[in-house]
Amino acid sequence: MEPTSNIKPLPGKFGIEITDIDVPNISDEELKHLLLNLYEHRMVVLKTQGLTQAELLAFSKRVGDPIPLSLTDADYPEIARMTNIDTDSKKEKRGAAHWHTDQSFKKEVSSATLLYSVQAPNTGGETLFCDMVAAYEALPTTVQEQIEDLIVEHRHGIAITARPGDHTPIAPKGWDQGTTVYHPVVRRHPITSQKTLYAITGTTQGIKGMKQEDAQKLLQELCDHAFQDQFITQHTHSVHDLVMWDNPTTMHSATPIAAATGPHDTRLIHRISLRGYPTIFAS
Repeated sequence: MEPTSNIKPLPGKFGIEITDIDVPNISDEELKHLLLNLYEHRMVVLKTQGLTQAELLAFSKRVGDPIPLSLTDADYPEIARMTNIDTDSKKEKRGAAHWHTDQSFKKEVSSATLLYSVQAPNTGGETLFCDMVAAYEALPTTVQEQIEDLIVEHRHGIAITARPGDHTPIAPKGWDQGTTVYHPVVRRHPITSQKTLYAITGTTQGIKGMKQEDAQKLLQELCDHAFQDQFITQHTHSVHDLVMWDNPTTMHSATPIAAATGPHDTRLIHRISLRGYPTIFAS
C-alpha cells in the first residue's frame, strides 16, 4: 500500500477511502500506516475485492481482540450478522438506529468496529458518524475546563440524553440491565493522546457527584453541540466495503431500513467489535 496514492477523502465531513489494498496479506508496516490513518480520520472505508469470514476475522485479530457477539455461530462467534431480511427497523423502532458508542455500557470498552458488506441495498441503510474530537475542540475553553474531570454513569438502556427519534437499544442476551460502569466524559486516545468527548449519549445515565437534573442538562447541552451538521458524516455501504471506525473518538447511528423484498434492497453486514490495541504499537 503506497502512503498516499490510494487514499482519498470520503465525500462527507471526515473519513477516508483506501483502494488497492490486499487486506488478507497486509504487512505490519502497511497495517500500522492504515491504523494511523484511522486514528487521524476517525473512519476508514477499505474497498476490497471480497473477504471470507475467516479472512475478516484474521484481519480483525491483528487490529485488536474480537469481542464474542454471536451466540449461535460456533465457527465464528466473533461475527454478528446484521440484516434486514425479515426485519423492518422503520416499523419496529428497536436496534442500532440511535447515537451510541459500542460497548460503552461495559467496563472494557470497544477500541474499533468493523463492518463488512456482504450484500448492500441500492438505496438506504447508511451509517451516520460524529467526530467527537472535532466536537470537543470546538467547545469553549470554559466548558472544556468544566467537564475535564467529570465521570459519567453508563448503563445499558435508554439514555437520559436519548436524541429525538432514537430507537430503543437491544441488550445482549443475558445481559444484566442493572450493570453500571463509569467512564470519563473527556478521554485521551490511547495511541494519539488526543482529547475527545466520549459516549455522551447511548448509555449515559448520570454524572458522578452531580444532581440528576443538572447532569441531564449538561449532557444534553454537550449532545446539542456535538450533533451539529458540521461534525456529522454518513457512509453509504457498497458490496465488499470494509468500514472501520475508531470508537474512542466517534459516535455512530444506523439509519432505519425496511424489510428486504429482493436482492435490490437486501442488506447483510458482518460486524466485528474489538477491544484492546494491536501489538505493532507496543514497540
